[in-house]
Amino acid sequence: MKDKLWWGLFSIGAVLMIHNAIAGSWNDKPVMCEQKEIVLDTIRSKGELPLMTGVQSTKVRDTDGLSDVPAHIALQIFVNHQTKTFSILEYHPSYNSICIIAYGDDWKTVGEKL
Repeated sequence: MKDKLWWGLFSIGAVLMIHNAIAGSWNDKPVMCEQKEIVLDTIRSKGELPLMTGVQSTKVRDTDGLSDVPAHIALQIFVNHQTKTFSILEYHPSYNSICIIAYGDDWKTVGEKL
């Protein structure tokens, strides 16, 4: 009887551990946000042009912390093909602000010779 109880507890523990190992966690990655016009002026000064745009579903903060309902906001990638710089931006129309998700250099298009 004790063996069955221990195997039962072991099984429940294993399931819980596997579930936690598979589940992702939300991180507080810092992002820089600024008024739309200022960010777009900066992007233009780098010679970056829009390469792609889409609508993303993303977590945002509300007055109680992270919202349970994802926001649907524009995501854009800008690239300068000569200098190989890029910027990944998301636009928050309710604040008229753009958040810089990532930026960098050495942009490559898939299928391009490395």
